[in-house]
Amino acid sequence: MFPLVKKTISALFISTLLTSAPAFADIIISGTRIIYNSDKKDVNVRLENKGNRPLLIQNWLDTGDDNVDPSQIKVPFTATPPVSRVEPKRGQTVKVMFTGATDLPKDRESVYWFNVLEVPPKPKDAKTDKNLLQLAFRTRIKLFYRPSGLQGEPAEAPAKITWKLNNAQLLANNPTPYYVSFNDITLESAGKNYKVDSSMVAPFSQASFSVTGQPGSVSSGKVNYKAINDFGGNIDGSATF
Repeated sequence: MFPLVKKTISALFISTLLTSAPAFADIIISGTRIIYNSDKKDVNVRLENKGNRPLLIQNWLDTGDDNVDPSQIKVPFTATPPVSRVEPKRGQTVKVMFTGATDLPKDRESVYWFNVLEVPPKPKDAKTDKNLLQLAFRTRIKLFYRPSGLQGEPAEAPAKITWKLNNAQLLANNPTPYYVSFNDITLESAGKNYKVDSSMVAPFSQASFSVTGQPGSVSSGKVNYKAINDFGGNIDGSATF
């Protein structure tokens, strides 16, 4: 699975079990993140149906809470078409457009989530008087809204993060206007390597990551990391503290 892509399974119950769909998603999103530069009118997201059956798909954006009803979400973006049918081995282009309904910060990136829900058709051999279980798959990737004129380059942001160890917590301070997402972090301290929970650090903010093994409070160490670039690839780097 690509980094920072979340897939969840929702069970659509039509009472109890008659049959079930294969436990994997057929819709593939081209890319692991969406970069929306503010000088663009819109961005296109390509979806591909790799399966052998037609699928009904729904698209929407949210602020990060994956439990909110899409009809109740208010975000300054639209995804068109919001609902479509994708034939097997065919694709669909979704146009994401910034509506301007909300004033977003101009001195830093903003982050949202792009969602794709795929629902398979009812099996032809399913009897109407029987019970059926179908699986709907949701795939989520991040959308970064990037204002024009930000200082520095996004690929340089990981190297500008400063680190500090506080007991079993590794603190990352991000002085840049870009979100920095990590795929992997390892702490070297006193000749030992410790696994660190990796996540994302918001612009001009600090994040705390848990360290496995509790190395305790030390005055110096080295952080090795793999950050994620705009194309979903890794930026390898290290920093001392």
